Amino acid sequence: MTKKDINKYLEMKISNMSQKELIVFLYESAVNLMEEARVTINDGDVPGTHQRLNRARNIFLHLLSTLDLEAGGDFAKKLSGLYSYFVEKITMANSTKNVQELDDIIPIVNDIKEAWQDLKSDASQKNPPQNSNAKNYQLISMEV
Repeated sequence: MTKKDINKYLEMKISNMSQKELIVFLYESAVNLMEEARVTINDGDVPGTHQRLNRARNIFLHLLSTLDLEAGGDFAKKLSGLYSYFVEKITMANSTKNVQELDDIIPIVNDIKEAWQDLKSDASQKNPPQNSNAKNYQLISMEV
C-alpha cells in the first residue's frame, strides 16, 4: 500500500467521523506522536523528533483555535488553559529534547481523551460539515 493510498483511506475515515469521534481521534493522534517523539529523542533523531512534536503541537493549536469561549463558559476556558500548557510543554520538549516534558502531559491528554470517549454521542453532532473534517485531515497528515 502506498503513502497516497494510506492518505486517501485516512481522509475517507475522517470525513465519516462524528465530531466526538474526531476529537478523540485528534487526542489519540497527539498521544501517538508524542510517544513516537519520546523514542526519536532517545534515538537522537532530531529531525524525526521535530516533525512529530510539531504535528502534535499543531493538533493542540487547532483544538485551541476551535474552542468557543463564549458558549463553552468555564469549561472552554479551562480547556484553553490546558491546550496552551500542552503547546508550551511540547515546544519545550522540542527545544530541549527532554522526554520529561512529554511524560508530564501524556497522562493528562489520555485522561481527557478517555473522558471524551465516555461521553454519550449527541445525534445532532453526527456527520459534521465535510469542510471541517477536511481541514482536520490536513492538520493530521501535514508533515512539518
